[in-house]
Amino acid sequence: MKLTPQDQEAVLRLVEEGVEASSSKLAAISRTRWELRTTSLKAYAGPEDYAELGQPGPDCFGAYCHAPGKMFLSYFTARSAALLGQAFLAGSRRSAEAKAQVQEVAVAEVSNIFINAVASHFADRCGMAFILPPPTLARGSRLDIIRSAFGAFPAAGRVFSATITLASDELSADCTMMMMLDDLILNFVLDALDR
Repeated sequence: MKLTPQDQEAVLRLVEEGVEASSSKLAAISRTRWELRTTSLKAYAGPEDYAELGQPGPDCFGAYCHAPGKMFLSYFTARSAALLGQAFLAGSRRSAEAKAQVQEVAVAEVSNIFINAVASHFADRCGMAFILPPPTLARGSRLDIIRSAFGAFPAAGRVFSATITLASDELSADCTMMMMLDDLILNFVLDALDR
């Protein structure tokens, strides 16, 4: 399948709409406002296409979930995860102890809400069901987390991926979300958008 620039733009626009539609839910759970910062596409990609993320950098906390033909992944730097854990537990006596376990719980909960909000927007616009299981947690470098997600993704054919970066100025934190679609689902999405 050959993707035109218009096809890529249509899918990216749909992802951005989903992120914007989910921002109020993300803000409520994390107690801060998030803004869309960057978006990028890799029309057909595998984990090797993200090798630049293997450069030395901070550990990250991530969560991903997949269903046939689709994968959603979000990850936070360890620093952002710690800040998110503190915000998530604001008002709790444990808020000062945002250790790894608390950070993982916060990342899993925020990722679950964020990913499902984006997936729901996609499903509504395309007239299809995006039923996703609870997220699987991952920790390591950005590249390690992406490799884990790709390894768990039983794609039919090539993979189209969109990457969105969000940031919270109040928390000085950031979040990256990736959506991956295989050829079959991508065809369905583009057909739905053409109707």
